[in-house]
Amino acid sequence: MSKLKKWFSFFYWILIGGLVIAIMLAYAYFFSQSPEPSSVPIKLSEVGVVADFKFEVRKHFIYSFSMRFSYSENDQVERARVRKLLGGIAVDKLGKPLEPGTPTPINLTIFAVCRGGQEVAVYSQDVDPILASWGDGRFGKNIGNHVLTPGLYRARLLNKRASPEFKLIPITFEMRMPAKVVFDPEKKPTRSEPCQQ
Repeated sequence: MSKLKKWFSFFYWILIGGLVIAIMLAYAYFFSQSPEPSSVPIKLSEVGVVADFKFEVRKHFIYSFSMRFSYSENDQVERARVRKLLGGIAVDKLGKPLEPGTPTPINLTIFAVCRGGQEVAVYSQDVDPILASWGDGRFGKNIGNHVLTPGLYRARLLNKRASPEFKLIPITFEMRMPAKVVFDPEKKPTRSEPCQQ
């Protein structure tokens, strides 16, 4: 009987070890699918650099950059207040918003970090984005998108106008792969490797 218990205990621990390894492999695969971090808190109530961080890209893909303005889904008064601050989605013939809201002019610069610490700017965008999306307790303003190849990068987001109206609103800068986009790096134009120039 004690031999049977020993065999059972042996197989039990083998099974537990196998499950732990499977979970670790699944986590590693999921983690490798997008840049880290994908979301950074920012303050548009202050002028100047509101985000400056390094991140690693593991997959050659198109990455989109945006700002997200959060509110409590159960608080319709707060939702209406945030929506009014952000303005509307409709634009006139010149592309100017019909309901401009509070301006949020920013500059986003993405640098490739090369060996030896040298940085090369691979993307720079000056924009005053307008409302582009909403739902799930937040509104979104799109900044732009760019193809990034595997490697280390630094993102710097500069706010050009202090807006005290946004002080109590949770705001994040987000980077992600757009949903439902087919991208084949071999068939689409891509940027050259900045660190190899």
